[in-house]
Amino acid sequence: MANTMKHHYARLRRPVTDETRAGVIEDFPEIELVPDKALGNLCVEAWSHSLCCSDYKRIRDIPPWGNPNGPILSKGSQTDHLRGVVRTTKVLAEEFEHSHPNVRIDWDVLMAGSVCHDVGKPYEFDPSNRARWQADPADSGSPTFRHSVFGMHVCLTVGLPEEVAHIAVGHSFEGLHMGVSAECMIVRQADHGWWHVAGALGLLEPATIGALPNNLRARNL
Repeated sequence: MANTMKHHYARLRRPVTDETRAGVIEDFPEIELVPDKALGNLCVEAWSHSLCCSDYKRIRDIPPWGNPNGPILSKGSQTDHLRGVVRTTKVLAEEFEHSHPNVRIDWDVLMAGSVCHDVGKPYEFDPSNRARWQADPADSGSPTFRHSVFGMHVCLTVGLPEEVAHIAVGHSFEGLHMGVSAECMIVRQADHGWWHVAGALGLLEPATIGALPNNLRARNL
């Protein structure tokens, strides 16, 4: 029997332009918190590349989901989560560095990893990808790759260090099946904690809170 299945390739749908990069910088000013500016530029490149592998033009166009089935912010966009995680990562690491001066933190990897932890979301959240996966999940999976795995791919593609790509793949569920670096653990806690606190403060769609720990109780706004 002839193979009639259509194959798909995760590649650029349009060229990465200076306009794309400028939009990333405008939507995500916390990229400036990456101490090494060359590394920060690669973070801009990673987000620009990821966007151009999807139909999203800007980070602010990506819906405010943790995962497609939740948790989901009631208002705002993906930038609210991304920017919050970077700031939370910085505060969390500074606390331990100040209270325990003997600790060692690679701030370049930490901040670049926090910026790029969700860099695969344009691919996983892309409407055309989701429609294709939902139409026939037996063809290529549903999804083919979660955002954490695709994010690792993007980081390595644009030339970011393995240590940053490790945070992209290890910050989420995949991190339960691997040993994670100290910097990855900090980003994991900032990321997961951000969603938990958002849920507790009543900032999430009520129907999506079930994706969070079952002892969470949401405050009414």
